[in-house]
Amino acid sequence: MFQVGLHLTANNNKYIELKNRLIRNLENPEIFNFIQLCSVNDVKNNIDKLNILHCYEIKPDFFDCDTSQLKWIQIGAAGIENSLFKEVLKSKIIITNASGIHAGPVSEYVMGAILYFSKMIKEFEVFKDKKQWSQWDIAKKITELKYQTIGIIGYGSIGKAIAKKAKAFGMEVIATRRLQKKIDSNKFVNQLLPLTDLNILLKNSDYIVIACPLTPLSMHLITLKELKLMKRTAKIINIARGKIIKQNDLIEALQNKIISGAALDVFEQEPLEKSSTLFDLDNVLLSPHISGNYPDYQKDMIDQFADNLNKFALGKTLKNRVCKKRLY
Repeated sequence: MFQVGLHLTANNNKYIELKNRLIRNLENPEIFNFIQLCSVNDVKNNIDKLNILHCYEIKPDFFDCDTSQLKWIQIGAAGIENSLFKEVLKSKIIITNASGIHAGPVSEYVMGAILYFSKMIKEFEVFKDKKQWSQWDIAKKITELKYQTIGIIGYGSIGKAIAKKAKAFGMEVIATRRLQKKIDSNKFVNQLLPLTDLNILLKNSDYIVIACPLTPLSMHLITLKELKLMKRTAKIINIARGKIIKQNDLIEALQNKIISGAALDVFEQEPLEKSSTLFDLDNVLLSPHISGNYPDYQKDMIDQFADNLNKFALGKTLKNRVCKKRLY
């Protein structure tokens, strides 16, 4: 029998709900024994007998204990940079994440941000507030998406979902993918580029979306140098990790109209400091890291885990296995 630790909630009713949903989705539930782990201390006290652990983040404290029985950790999040420390990378433990689970809500957020800018929705609020009929003043600023190009940095599950929705609006789509070797295209992307051709994307896009994982290679991928390559009318949207953009450089670019605007769901430091200049800029849409959140997240996360548990029991390859060299 496999010993499975669930470090997902301290609420007993929620735990029972998630556990029951998990069991319903298993082909052979009798081969798994589930253990509720409410705290980090609970994990440490039980990890020596666990074969599988499901948690939101791997803590260094876990490795202060005997992990020799632990074969696999599933992380219930897509962004895992804080979990990939030295002990994890050196271990033989398989790491999987929740890649793909956010694709729907995040891609909807991105299209919402694009529509916010293209349809001048902020101007609607000004009209409502001032009660001054400004029909043609607003109309001349509106753009139609079929004449716009979206550049997606990171063509993973989220990038693909964004591309599909952008294509539905008739947009031209350019994307970069780290493992892409040559310029290519497919049904949803007009140009699929190696990351070495990032400049092509920057120079030709009206909306640029950051959708890649945070790794040493993507840390401060976008600085003032890259921002200056963009069109002055372009907007940048970050739904990945704040540290992919050098935030002070972005603020300078927004203040000096080097680019037209930004929609930011993530920041270099979170929570975003109340004193941040970003709050004072009129060409920025801000949200508190919520683009991938939705009420049924845990249900989808458990379904994803159940699918992998079924594969584990059969000795099949697990979905969303993290590469310890690429760090995603």
